[in-house]
Amino acid sequence: MTPRWSTGTKGKLVMDVRPHKPTSLFWRAWWRSLSVKRPQALVAAAALAVGATVAAMLLNLYSSVHREMSDEFRSYGANVIISQAPDPALRDGAGLFDWTAVDRVASHSEGPKRLAAVPVLSVVARLGRIPGDPRLPEFENAVAVGADFTALESLNPAWRLARPRSVEPGTSGEGETEAILGARVAERLKLASGGTVSLELGHRALPAAPAAVFRVAGVVSTGASEDDQVFVPLDRLQTLAGLPGKINLMELSVPGETPEIEGVVRELKSALPGLDVRPVRQIVYSAGHVLDTIRWLLISLSALILVIIALAVSATMTAIVLERRKDIAVMKALGAGDRLVMRLFLAEGAALGLVGGAAGFIVGSELARQASRRIFDSALRLDWRTLPAVVGASVLVAAAAALVPARLVSGVQPASVLKGE
Repeated sequence: MTPRWSTGTKGKLVMDVRPHKPTSLFWRAWWRSLSVKRPQALVAAAALAVGATVAAMLLNLYSSVHREMSDEFRSYGANVIISQAPDPALRDGAGLFDWTAVDRVASHSEGPKRLAAVPVLSVVARLGRIPGDPRLPEFENAVAVGADFTALESLNPAWRLARPRSVEPGTSGEGETEAILGARVAERLKLASGGTVSLELGHRALPAAPAAVFRVAGVVSTGASEDDQVFVPLDRLQTLAGLPGKINLMELSVPGETPEIEGVVRELKSALPGLDVRPVRQIVYSAGHVLDTIRWLLISLSALILVIIALAVSATMTAIVLERRKDIAVMKALGAGDRLVMRLFLAEGAALGLVGGAAGFIVGSELARQASRRIFDSALRLDWRTLPAVVGASVLVAAAAALVPARLVSGVQPASVLKGE
């Protein structure tokens, strides 16, 4: 305890013998070492800022790429299909199951995953143009799909629907039921929006029923089998087919990556015994493979950059320690131990990492915004979870890089250094 003199209330000198925390001198020395202009410290901070800039840019871009790729793969349609074992009673071999399965899936979708489910009934039908055209066939075979077309369209954003007004398969104002035709069916029948088509079910197992008349509300182009189908309201097709409350397929869009989708599939299998719940492997595993490749590429690149930055900071901190050998000798001569001096340099390195990490995050986030706008033509939503990751990594890299130079402190002999040897 060292006494200090101070001026009292009446101008007299008063001896202050209160004990003072030894850490106060430590933090004053730490602040002094940071406030003194040293080119080496600026170089170390700049190197850390560069590393943090690249890390922040890559992490934010990965977050953007993850969202963009997930949305892109989701536009390909359902990634999980629920069906039943083939039923020989139907020509197309698709078994039927009750509508109650929809309620169970709906209750499951109320969880955090928010599944999008669309029940579907598909039957073979014959389509005819009204009025007929002698130059065209009397009818065309097609698959009639009963579903909520608006839900199907939202499940398949890549579908291109041509319709003159905002309509959907349902009942029009004139009491007619509206339908959506596939592009190839519409081309063969020479029909467009506003035309009329007759639909007659073609299953041998179904009772004979008069042809139903539908007004064409639009033409959908998908580039796949849907171009040969006609979409009508589910309840209308169930009534025509004499299959109330029956469906033969349920299409689901499950958000998340491959492990999360597989987990939902396992849960649905246990919740829906007797039904076949399977992922659409072309979509699920292709998306997972692409995202995993991008993730490991960015992680490897970030790790390589951080190692290079750590080596540069370590070399810079070594130069700082060698430059301040006299300061170290004075501190040790005044009673500071090796551990205290090492802590001083580690704290200095951590402070440089904090400053460099914060500056790098700001610059990297702006670069990520610019890159996202140029590459994806979309605004980047900044992922604030990258802030503690980038700053924390910068502090750890700086502290680790300062650890080796700080160990040189133990080799400084105060007597030899102060004598100029």
